[in-house]
Parts: sequence; structure tokens; C-alpha cells
Amino acid sequence: MKTSISETQVSINKVSMTKIAVSLSALLPLLAAAAEPKLPQTAVEWASTAKADIDAAFQITRDNHPGMFDPLNPGFGAQLEQARNDALALIPRVTDATGYKAVIGRFSTGLQDGHAGAYANIEDADVPQTRWPGFNTVWRGDSLRVSYSDLPQLKRGDKVLGCDGKSVDTLFDERVFQFQGEKQQPGHKWRFGHRVLADYGNPFISLPERCEFDTTKGKLSLTLSWSVRPEAALEALQADFNGDRLPVGLSWHKDIAWVAMPTFTPDENDIAAYNKLVSELTAQRDKLQQAKAIVLDLRHNQGGSSLWSERIAKALWGDGRVSRRLEARGAATQVWWRASPGNTEYVKGVVKELQTEGQTEYLPYFTEAASGMATALRQNEPFFKQKDEVKAMSMADAMKELPEDIAPLTTAVIALVPGQCASACLDALDAFKLFDNTRLFGAPSSADSTYMDIRTEAFSSGLGAVIIPNKVYVNRSRGNGEYYAPDLPYNGLDWSTEALLQAIRQRL
Repeated sequence: MKTSISETQVSINKVSMTKIAVSLSALLPLLAAAAEPKLPQTAVEWASTAKADIDAAFQITRDNHPGMFDPLNPGFGAQLEQARNDALALIPRVTDATGYKAVIGRFSTGLQDGHAGAYANIEDADVPQTRWPGFNTVWRGDSLRVSYSDLPQLKRGDKVLGCDGKSVDTLFDERVFQFQGEKQQPGHKWRFGHRVLADYGNPFISLPERCEFDTTKGKLSLTLSWSVRPEAALEALQADFNGDRLPVGLSWHKDIAWVAMPTFTPDENDIAAYNKLVSELTAQRDKLQQAKAIVLDLRHNQGGSSLWSERIAKALWGDGRVSRRLEARGAATQVWWRASPGNTEYVKGVVKELQTEGQTEYLPYFTEAASGMATALRQNEPFFKQKDEVKAMSMADAMKELPEDIAPLTTAVIALVPGQCASACLDALDAFKLFDNTRLFGAPSSADSTYMDIRTEAFSSGLGAVIIPNKVYVNRSRGNGEYYAPDLPYNGLDWSTEALLQAIRQRL
């Protein structure tokens, strides 16, 4: 479902046009609907297809990625070549869909950027069922913990010490970070802890045979027995990952207001819910001022468009305050669009889509980008450097109160942060942390590179696609790979609303 931005009734006339943090993927689908691809039938065909798709991923990235001409990242070209070489080295051992998926993952991991790389689009029915050793694991704080167990020897909360003489960190490196995630991001241990001791069929990863644990009854060594993971274990894992998913909206828990924002890529129902949420926050602002806390719940959020978090911030702290501080925060930021033929045509397509659907708020921004990219392409310039016509404001000036500002919000604001918070979810934290009454509760966030606004280009095989960022932020206030550490860490296994509410009350 496409996001209809015209329904948001938000004006950006007084906001810097080059600082709009909206993902192109939040405006248009990542991939157009296509016929189901024909899967390779032999090991030789799988290997040949994997090689062709890696070669394509390399060339498409090389031709379109801003990093190829980024003066602040002179090593990108070599990094891209290494990512290709690491993936190609696995090709002789590819025999099936799981090997294909692993090779694509290896290429993507080499780029260490959630906004670049490639992904496989293969149905679960075409790969083996996930196996487990009789228990689930999750990362919490500084340790890998058992979160669910069918084994009588292990209980929820027991700590994994290592396997086969290898530390937990080594297990992460070998079993996870070679094929997904980014090792330097603490939030990615939270995000991928469930994969350390699970078997997804990756033929390039050996299964641990014996692990050591610290249990309530002391140290324990167990030989692992692998079997298909039961549905109950999967359901438990999903519950432990982010807890229950609340619908977009405001709820009250006595004197605590709970604002659920599980997505920034809303469908039509979510858009209506966000409109209602903004209205309720505005209408109940006096009650919010008297609340013990306001919880901004970002569990399950995978990013999208920063529009939605900005609307919430403006309803809470005031339109003027938020706009001024965001503008000051990004005063030094420049936006450079990579003017390749593919990127330029794509942004032109965004303009046509916005015109067709009557989505006018962002139309000037993308029209300017498309025109500038086309000019840069004709002049053989690698970038269209989008200029900012809005006069830069200092943060000192932005912090000044104006007569038209609404009363300051003095209630404690708790932003609930999961480990996978990235992209527009990080933009939300950028906005919320502009105010001193905001504290981050939960896990370390993920991080973004400075390459943003993705599009995808499908492989000719139909088995996946390349992810291409269209622009690079220069002098962004949040640096490349910079994440948010929690002000109030929460390392509990239970991330349900009830458990988090109780933990937040104890911290207030």
C-alpha cells in the first residue's frame, strides 16, 4: 500500500528542503510485483545464478552508489571489490537455495550498511526448516541468554558461556556477522542474538556440538542435539524479540501515557491512526502535562519516513520549537544526489508518481532533485549538490522561546528503543533528544551510514535485488555509524508492554 503523504496535512514551507529525511522506499514500493521466478534445478545452475547475481550486484552498485565518488569515503571502491570477492569465493560450494542466500548475504555484509547491498527473495518453502538445539537465545546487555527451552537442564535466563572452546563473541563473528549485521554496532547483537545457536541451513557455517552454560544450579556443559524448531519456540522468539506489537495510537496506563509507533511506513489504516494520534495528543496536552511520564514506544519500528515522528514531536513540544531545533541541528548538512542514469530516472519516476497521486508536500523537493540530477548527468558531474535556501539558524537561537510557542512540555518523556532501531527510527531519536526531558530506555540502537534514500533493482534471475542509496549526507550531525546508547538500559528478557511499564515505573 502506498503512503499518501497528502493526507498528513503537514506544511514544510518553513523547513529546509534539503533536510527532509524521507526514504524513497516510503513513497514507492521497493519492488514492483513480478511473476514468481523459476528456481534453478541443479547445483550447477544454483552456483551459476549466484555468480551472475553477485556480478550484477557489484556492477549495479559500482555504477550507482554515491560512495564511488564520496571524497569522505575514499576506500569505498576497494570495500565493494572485497565484498564481491568474498562472495565469489563461496560460489564453488553453492548447491541450493540456502547457499545462494548465504552468498548474497556475504556480499551485503561486506558493505556494512543497511542501506546498501542486496537481498535474496526466496520463499520459505524453498529452503530447509530452521533447526534449533532445544532452546532459543537472545542477547541482553552483555550476555547471550536462554530465552525459551524444551530442555530440562536449561531455564529461561541461563547464560551461554561459549561452545566448542569458542567464546560467545567468536560465535557471533563466525555464525552471524559473516552473513548479516554489523559487528561494530552493539544493537546488532540484540537484533541477531537469536541466530547464534540456530541452524538456518547456511552451508558455510558449522554447527556447534557442545556448549557451556552458567545456570541457577551452577556451570553446565551440554552436547547439542539439533532438530526442527517447533512452532511454540518460534512464537516465543517473536515475543522476546520486541514484545507485543501495539497499534499506532495513544493509550493510558493510569498516570503514564503510552504512544505506540511501531511503523514509519504506514498503510492507509496506520495513516488514519497517526492522524487520530496527533489530534489526541493535541487535545489532551493538559493531561499530558500532568502525567508521570510519556512513553514513546518504537518497538517493531523498521524505519520509513521521518514525517511521522516529526508530527508526534510537534504535537508534544510544539511545531515551532521542533522545526527550529531540527533546522539548527542540520544547519551544516549538505545533500549530494548521485547523478547516475539509473538514479536519475528513478527520482524522475518518483516525481511522476507524486504528481499522479496528488502528493504535493514533497513534490518541489524531488522535482528539484530530479532536474538537478539530470543536469549533473549531462555535464558528467557525479553529484547534484542540493543547495539550501533556508538561512541557517544556530542552536542557541533555536532554543529561544518565542511568543507564539505553546507552553513547554515538562513531563518526563521515555523513548523506548529496540536494538533494530535505524533509518527513520533514528531520525525520531534525533528529534526527541533535542529536548532535555527525553531519556532513552531499552537497548542500544542500530546505526546508519550517511548513504540514504534507497531504491532497488531486481536481478535478472528474479531471485532478489540490489539495494542502492541515491544520495549521501555530508556534514550530518549524527555521524556515519553513530548509534544511540540508552540512558536507562533495560536488559530484561521480557519486552512485553506490561513488563516494560513496570520497569519504567521503577526507574521514574
